[in-house]
Amino acid sequence: MKEEELKKQTLQFRDLVGDELFWFTVSQNVMAIEKDRRRFEQLALEILEYFECERCCRCCREMPIHLNDEDMERLYRLDGAALFDKMDESEVDNYLKTPCSYLKGNTCTIYENKPMSCRMFPFVVIRPVPTLQLCPMGKKIFEEFKALTRKYGKKDLKVQWDDNVSDNRLPDYSGSTEKKAIYVALPIPVLERFLKYLRAGRGK
Repeated sequence: MKEEELKKQTLQFRDLVGDELFWFTVSQNVMAIEKDRRRFEQLALEILEYFECERCCRCCREMPIHLNDEDMERLYRLDGAALFDKMDESEVDNYLKTPCSYLKGNTCTIYENKPMSCRMFPFVVIRPVPTLQLCPMGKKIFEEFKALTRKYGKKDLKVQWDDNVSDNRLPDYSGSTEKKAIYVALPIPVLERFLKYLRAGRGK
């Protein structure tokens, strides 16, 4: 849907229900989005306890790193005004420059204080559905996801493909020039089942 059409529909809905109900509906939607985001973060962190990052650091060099409000406060306490020199001025929201200024060689200099987007990577928030980036660790996670879903009788897997890989997306790591999945959409209910499978299979 084009932005103009969406804006028109929004205004029509506002005229239909009135300001009070309109803003109540907006606030409820915002609360629902925030609840889903928090749940996604929780699931991602719990799932990642079962996997080990290969520390290739390509995410640090190639991916835009988003900072939420908590990240901004924490890094400002750590780095002071120097933090703003590390921000990408071309972004409307808070993103670090790419490659990340806190990466020295293959070492993260703020590892204990790293942003939430780094803590939960290769799980990323790409609306409207949470996604898994297929970096080396992401591929390992997805392979185990496929094995577990087949083990528990789920045969059909839906993979979303991207034909136009932008500079802000990790490439497929096989080196192939053919169309490849660079991310997989995994809705929250699917992630909840995946975590359940992991707990059952690994005894945590």
